Amino acid sequence: MVRVDLSGLWNYTASFMRGRIGSREDRYQARLIRRYVGLGGRYLHLRGGVLAWPRSRQWLFQYRLRWSARRATRGDLTTLLDSGWREHLAASWLIAVGRRADLRDRIAQELLGDAPCGYGWDYCTALARLGTDQDAGLLRRYLDQALLLPCPVDESDDWQCQRHAMGTLLYLDGVLGASYAQPLLAPGGLWERWSGDEGTDSLETVRENVAQLVAFAAGKDPLVGAQAR
Repeated sequence: MVRVDLSGLWNYTASFMRGRIGSREDRYQARLIRRYVGLGGRYLHLRGGVLAWPRSRQWLFQYRLRWSARRATRGDLTTLLDSGWREHLAASWLIAVGRRADLRDRIAQELLGDAPCGYGWDYCTALARLGTDQDAGLLRRYLDQALLLPCPVDESDDWQCQRHAMGTLLYLDGVLGASYAQPLLAPGGLWERWSGDEGTDSLETVRENVAQLVAFAAGKDPLVGAQAR
C-alpha cells in the first residue's frame, strides 16, 4: 500500500481557515505563510533542490526571494521563526538573502540555548551569508558546546547539526582569513573526539555546499559564485 503524507496539505488548509475565521493574530500569521512560505511551494524548493535548477529558473526564484526579503519586517520574520519548520526554513532564508543582521540576536538565542533548537541547519546558511567575525564567533561558541554532546549514530538524529556548523565555520574562516575552527580541529581536539575524524577531509564537501548556498542567497550562480569565493 502506498502511503501519502498529507500533513503539509492539512497544515496549509488549517492555516487558510484560520486566516478566514481566526483571531487577528491567526489572520496575520496566515497572511505571512501565504506571502513568504507557501508562495509557489517556496519552502519545498529551499530544502536544496534549487541548486540543481537551470540558471534561468534560479534567477527568477532569487529575484522573488530578494523582493520578499526587502518586504519582510523584523516582526514578520520573528513570527515565522516562532512557527513550524516550514515557516522557520523560509524565514532563515530571508534572513540570509537580506543579510538581516538585526535577527542575529535571535539566532544566537536559539543556537546557544540550553536545549537543541532543531533548526541549526537553517541558521548556518544565514550566518555564513552575514559573514562577519561576529557570526564566526557565534558558530564557534555553539560548537564549543555542541561538540561535547554524543555523536548521533544516525545523521537524521543530528538535531544540533555539528558537522554542518563545522563546515560553515571553515567557510567563514576562508572568507575572513581567520582561524576560528583551528582549535577545534587540533589533534585530540573537540572535533576529533566528537566525530572520530582527523583533519578536515570529511568537511570539505560540507564547506563547498555552504559556499554554494551562500552564492545562491547572494543572487549568484551557485556553481560559479562558490568557485569565485
